[in-house]
Amino acid sequence: MKKTYIVLGILLLTARILLGQDIVATTSILSSVIKDIAKDKLTVETLVPSGYCPGYFDIKSSHLANIEKSGILFAQGFEPYLEQIKASIKNQDFAPVIIPTEGSWFVPENQKKLYLAISHKLSEKFPEYNDFFDANTVKAISEIKKSDRKIKEIVKDIKGSPVICNNHIKEMLQYLGLNVVATYGRKEELTPSDIKNLIKLGRAAGVALVIDNLQAGPDTGKVIADELRIPHITISNFPDVFPGTPTLRDTFLYNAKRIIEAYEKGKDTVR
Repeated sequence: MKKTYIVLGILLLTARILLGQDIVATTSILSSVIKDIAKDKLTVETLVPSGYCPGYFDIKSSHLANIEKSGILFAQGFEPYLEQIKASIKNQDFAPVIIPTEGSWFVPENQKKLYLAISHKLSEKFPEYNDFFDANTVKAISEIKKSDRKIKEIVKDIKGSPVICNNHIKEMLQYLGLNVVATYGRKEELTPSDIKNLIKLGRAAGVALVIDNLQAGPDTGKVIADELRIPHITISNFPDVFPGTPTLRDTFLYNAKRIIEAYEKGKDTVR
């Protein structure tokens, strides 16, 4: 019996090597959670690099080939190329595994929901690892709670501080207790009139920071910050961009630290 299990294990490993990745995920939001739950049991490919905005990503034939080969695609549901993928896959039974995300995925409660939803789907697809997935999910949720306590301690002294930011990171910053007085979109969407109004709002509110979303443009708000003579920083709305940030909780903590550092440097600035 033991020999049989060894042979089966070798066959499964060989199949993995021949077939490639087990799962393709559209974003690092999903792939980071899958990797955290599955560890070395599954291989995962991220379709859109962490530093890119998934809404502005051009899918290529090589991506479609990888999805076809894997047969399992995890998606958030908003991706504009999902219909193109479904139309290109020859397998008539193919259907993306949709993991909807509401609000900021960095908010701890939303992180927990993501882990539970993905763990459930992974167990459906790979029932042989169900206990392993469950154990890692429980551990991850515990780490999310620990990280949340650490973040709250870090930002406690800047609660209520007024900021201007990219619209995609507004909810994350509000969770940190910051007062978001105005938001903006991508650089190509901003008109000179928009910039003038944002500067006016920022000056009236005594804004302390202008915070950009890396994936939407790392320096979009710099012109506003320069005019207001306040710090400008860029944080990430996706994990695994900055060193040591493979998970959502790591990225959230890193973002919080960057915000605090910028705030401390700028609080004595004479405007």
